[in-house]
Amino acid sequence: MSVDNKGLINLQKQLEQLRDEVPDIMEELVIGEGVYAVKQAKLICKNDVPDIVNTGDYRNNFHAGNKALTHQNNNDHDGSRPQRSGRRYRIDVYNNLNYAKPLEYGFRSHFVPGHWSGHVFVYQKNDPEGGMYVGPYGGYVRGHFTLLRAIRRTKDTQNARLTRKIDQIIQERLSPRGSG
Repeated sequence: MSVDNKGLINLQKQLEQLRDEVPDIMEELVIGEGVYAVKQAKLICKNDVPDIVNTGDYRNNFHAGNKALTHQNNNDHDGSRPQRSGRRYRIDVYNNLNYAKPLEYGFRSHFVPGHWSGHVFVYQKNDPEGGMYVGPYGGYVRGHFTLLRAIRRTKDTQNARLTRKIDQIIQERLSPRGSG
């Protein structure tokens, strides 16, 4: 009596290959989570009432990757690799615009020197035409907490999304070739 072990040996090879690919798969999943958080931040900016900033600069400058790099294009991921520390992976979700921090966390009301040129306010130090007061006099303009809300939305649905992606990757890697 003989036993055909070809299928078992083939499965062992596929499992070993999958084990070797785990770091690349993990990086792909982490980048996917960063891009998902960026998309959530952009959705919050677009759908928040009242609209956060009507020019779209704030919304379009959310990126995932390494916030220390300068990122000029409109892709959600800046191309950098996630950082790894032990068994943990990390990717930054950021907005490097000059006014992103005040919009995110809020700011004290203040006077801004300058003037209106059509529908655009032109900042000009010591402008003789005056300027405008941002926010209620002596008050505080509340932040929108866009990034915080986007990260919370991402974490709330993360387990189901990652489980689905990992199951799909394992299914693709372990399925017999050609039975697509």
